[in-house]
Amino acid sequence: MVERDRQPPARQRVAVISLGCKLNQAEGEAMRHLCGNDAFDLVPFEAEADIYVVNTCTVTSEADREGRRLARQARRRAPRNAKIVLAGCSAQANTRGMRIPEADLLLGNAEKLHLVEHLARPISRNGDGGPLPEVRVAPIEERPDLEAFSIPHFEGRTRAYLKVQDGCDFSCTFCATTLARGASRSLEPGACVDQARRLAEGGHREVVLTGIHLGAYGRDLKPRGTLSRLLAKILEVPGLRRVRLSSVEPGEVTRELIRVAARNAFGKAASYACRHFHIPVQSGDDAVLGAMERNYTADRCARRFHELARSIPGVCLGADFIAGFPGESAEAFERTCEWVREAPIAYLHVFSYSPREGTPAADMAGRLHGHEMRRRVGALRALGARKWAAFVAAQAGAKSEVLVERRREDGLLSGMTDNYVRVGIDGPDEWLGEIVPVRLEPRRAAGSGALNGTRSDELVGIPLG
Repeated sequence: MVERDRQPPARQRVAVISLGCKLNQAEGEAMRHLCGNDAFDLVPFEAEADIYVVNTCTVTSEADREGRRLARQARRRAPRNAKIVLAGCSAQANTRGMRIPEADLLLGNAEKLHLVEHLARPISRNGDGGPLPEVRVAPIEERPDLEAFSIPHFEGRTRAYLKVQDGCDFSCTFCATTLARGASRSLEPGACVDQARRLAEGGHREVVLTGIHLGAYGRDLKPRGTLSRLLAKILEVPGLRRVRLSSVEPGEVTRELIRVAARNAFGKAASYACRHFHIPVQSGDDAVLGAMERNYTADRCARRFHELARSIPGVCLGADFIAGFPGESAEAFERTCEWVREAPIAYLHVFSYSPREGTPAADMAGRLHGHEMRRRVGALRALGARKWAAFVAAQAGAKSEVLVERRREDGLLSGMTDNYVRVGIDGPDEWLGEIVPVRLEPRRAAGSGALNGTRSDELVGIPLG
């Protein structure tokens, strides 16, 4: 008897969306890559899919809410038998809060990097067909080693994120990171270089080194490593033009790191370190920093900012600030504003304090609410907007290089300089994904040509021959 030809099983459609930091974006791309290599078709999160994966962030309560909102949105759009997966930091640190009936499965930070294996296993809601999702979240301390993953290309992105570190050994009173990520772990330098080489071969001209506590890179390795030495190694990878750092703690912007970045800055080397440091300052008041259990003073942090500005011409310095931390007085807030006014800072990311369950600050007295919280957030953001406008204006007339990312609706190409300035360029599609040398100019007045459509916080790039 001749057996009938069997049809191959239908490929399932998987949609993955990532919230939060650059590290989470790198992990989300790894999840997509793993699914794309298996019996799945990748589709946009807004499309109809058989499996929706939300790679969550728990840095604030609003981030948790956004993860739940996306799961509910997917459930409304999904076919009847589709599966909804909540993965990552919120599932790890706030499992109870993420067990919503719209989801089918919760995966922790270790489990999500084995997404394909978990999707192959039957999902049992609440263990017995009940209304809540199954939970597959191992305690994060049970996975002490950092898992390397290799991604040849970041789909739809001109720059690639390279995960070199995870976890944090700090104990800041407001932060749930250690609950979600565990202790600090570093990827061995050779594995970092290998992955950077693959990304360069995949066409990326810029990589961003990412980690939860990036400045702690190498402390757990034998022999001990440092972020500055890793940066120097990555800069030697053929095909890469520039390397950017994600957030680095104030105390870990070391003189060695500044020397490496200054020695390899734009104009001094074929492959260069981006003139861009993002530093989570959090407050300009020592009493608030002490309550946060930050390991520096406001004055020490300011000195490091000034040292960066002296050492690297054109450097863009950004910072995180938390407004309304429990016990922050009006005087303490004003000291923070004064710190920002005096520092050579280009932009601010401002957050209102958000209590995270399980952190010491959640039980502290003196929390702000309502109008005063909104006033402080608004005042810091307005100050940051003025700082940014001044920084962008100061770049006019300089020569730079722009990594071209996309073509905008107004017809201009849009990209970014190594020091974080958005630039509009009139040029051909062949420049997409490439680095173009330009002279930076203010935007033209209305009616003066194609480049008059750039925004006020952008510059125009005049291509250099």
